[in-house]
Amino acid sequence: MNICILHIGHTEPGETPKHLPSPQRFQNALTPHLPTAKWTVISAVKHDLPSADAFDAYIITGGKYSVFEDYDWQNRLFDFIREIHKKKIKMIGVCYGHQAIAHALGGAVERSSKGWGVGIMPVSVVKNTGFASRADDVLLHAMHQDQVSAAPEGADVFLHSDFCPISGFTMGKHFLAIQQHPDFNPAINEDLIHKRVDRIGQATADKALASCKGRDDTAVSVLWMANFLSDV
Repeated sequence: MNICILHIGHTEPGETPKHLPSPQRFQNALTPHLPTAKWTVISAVKHDLPSADAFDAYIITGGKYSVFEDYDWQNRLFDFIREIHKKKIKMIGVCYGHQAIAHALGGAVERSSKGWGVGIMPVSVVKNTGFASRADDVLLHAMHQDQVSAAPEGADVFLHSDFCPISGFTMGKHFLAIQQHPDFNPAINEDLIHKRVDRIGQATADKALASCKGRDDTAVSVLWMANFLSDV
């Protein structure tokens, strides 16, 4: 399987990264489950997008952007998502990628009045899928202020939380969108919380930092991704 990671998040100019970039984190997490996969990384922000048929599957990473910002690269990405949907090629969207899929296909994304979802937060599988079971109540990494408020027509919402009711959805067997971060670990989340504490608020940040010391079911969400990609 040839998988293309469409990278959204980039290090700020002059900033020295403390952690591996998200494309490498996804590869490291998924390779034990998909040992024969071949990986390509393309910046959706800086580079031209490939032809839709160039790869067997795509992963859109998280990033600092909102889907309602009017960047040319975003509009090109939304058109690309619609083409992938038309051709029913496998695609996974994570955080920003989750929101981009919803936005491109007619759903709605809003800045939540609840504020920031950060730290390790509880989510529940509310619909059985080919890769996840309703028995899965998990604690996953979150880092977002925007969230999907209406899923696209034809989507099946499978992941729910009180904070983010549409935490994950599928469309057919070809689209998987998830708000939480299978590419995070506690150190990454903690560093982002410290970096963004002025925006997040101290009380929310303190609670989120404490959550990063507790149970972490990230491996479950990685397995969801691997099973989804393997289901051909």
